[in-house]
Formats: sequence, C-alpha cells, structure tokens
Amino acid sequence: MSRLNPLVAAAGGLSALVMLWNSQCAIAGAGPVLLVQAQTAQPPQNVEANISQLRQKLQITPTQEAQFNAVANVMRENARAEAGVPQQPSPNATAVEDLRAYIKYSEVELAGLKKMLPALESLYAALSPTQKKAADLIFRQGPGG
Repeated sequence: MSRLNPLVAAAGGLSALVMLWNSQCAIAGAGPVLLVQAQTAQPPQNVEANISQLRQKLQITPTQEAQFNAVANVMRENARAEAGVPQQPSPNATAVEDLRAYIKYSEVELAGLKKMLPALESLYAALSPTQKKAADLIFRQGPGG
C-alpha cells in the first residue's frame, strides 16, 4: 500500500512536518515507518530523527520552540497510532481483507493529519518568511523530502 504524505505528515513524521508523512517520516526525509509495535509503545526512533531534521531544516528559534514542540508531539502520537495498525495485511489475505486493512490504516493516517493541521498552522504562523519557504519546500517534496 502506498503511504500518504503526512504533514503534510507527518506528520508522522514536518512525516512530513511533516508529511511527516511517510506521515511523519516523509517530511524529514526518512524511509517508511515499520508498523509492528503496539499502540502503547514508544514512537519509532526514526520519528525522533525526523523531528530533529525538521528542527534543523526550519532553523527553529527559541521563541518558536513551543509551537515546534506541539508539532513534534503530534508526530510522535501519530507514529504510535500508526504503529498499532498493520500497514500490510497478511500475505494470504483476500482482496476484501486487503482493502479493509488499507482503509483502516488510511483512516488512522487521516486522523493523524487532521491532528497535525492546527499544530502546523500555529508553527507556520510563527515562522519567518525564509522559514516558511523552507517549510513549503519540505512539505511539497513529500516522502523522502
């Protein structure tokens, strides 16, 4: 199944904010998130790398830290939620089971994108014009950004 660009994305995870995308992953330029962890597990480590890369690419200032942290927290939450839902059905799944799995995963991903929007809007409003251009480019690039 293909992944949507998350924050794009994140958010997970801007992946990244992330279209974050691979919800969160796509945004920071990382590969796909492995979805084998329980929902209560910590977010995949690549989400933390994506958050770090996003912070660096956007050159977040101390006054933007609160807004950025809100985005980072949504990226983490989205990664946990996605990790609790298999991205792929079993190898011998029927066409119907495959479609159900795709829908379920897509619904979780869409819910994450909806959570990301207010956090990203708040951060985006606090960015300088140069930072906004960087954010626009990051999100436009999508997975692998």
